Amino acid sequence: MMKYAWIEDDKVRDVCHANPIDCYHPDVAKFYDTLVPDDAQNGDGWVDGQLIKPEPPAPPAPPPRTWDAADVRQHLSLTEKVRWDNNVAPEIVTAKQEFATKRNLEDTTEILEMLVLSGSISQASADKVVA
Repeated sequence: MMKYAWIEDDKVRDVCHANPIDCYHPDVAKFYDTLVPDDAQNGDGWVDGQLIKPEPPAPPAPPPRTWDAADVRQHLSLTEKVRWDNNVAPEIVTAKQEFATKRNLEDTTEILEMLVLSGSISQASADKVVA
């Protein structure tokens, strides 16, 4: 079974699921002058008598990754976790305060660099955090 559609600018503007004369005033029904397949939907393309389905939209990009104190701690060595848990250095206290809210990559990298430079964590641990 075919449906009638109102085609405008090579697109299906609207599909009528019955005889357009039965659904619309004759001044409007006259625009439903093209037979289209049953799967035609508003917005589909119609070029040279062929139905063209639009490309499905790309999935949304995932939100940028963020890190908090728990994300950092899980990648530390056991010795570093002891220092972290016991606030051995003022840098650790500051880092934990900074990571009280989720941080983006740039902020996380800056905080990790400070921890590495202070000797609170190793570069290998910092690399694991952002990997």
